[in-house]
Amino acid sequence: RSAGERVTPARYAVLRVLDAGDLSDEHLTAEQIGSRVAEAEPAVHRATVYRTLTSLVEAGVVSHVHLGGSATVYHLSTERPSAATMHSHAHVQCSSCGRVIDVPHDTFEPVAARLLDELGFRLDTTHAALLGTCSDCT
Repeated sequence: RSAGERVTPARYAVLRVLDAGDLSDEHLTAEQIGSRVAEAEPAVHRATVYRTLTSLVEAGVVSHVHLGGSATVYHLSTERPSAATMHSHAHVQCSSCGRVIDVPHDTFEPVAARLLDELGFRLDTTHAALLGTCSDCT
């Protein structure tokens, strides 16, 4: 409501699913969100879930992250959007097991500063996960 949007049954169902996923540190795809919404609210059509995700991202209520080799995942934004960041953490993904790990947003500040100084390139860590290997897979 504070973003100027109506609270519809579909939006409420999507937000409940994302809230439950955030509590368990899950990074959910649109397909997974659609399946969970269908379990809770069978009347909400899958296409409505996709449109709802888009509108919630545009409103700054939900953030999305592109993962290497897989689908985009969604989670609740932890703060209102600004020019610098959509949420207060970044993501890394294990290229072996696919695990996604939240890392503090400032983890990449030294790299971002160097890229800006040397190349004039502004790094945005909010929409993609950096790939590597987690401690379980090394």
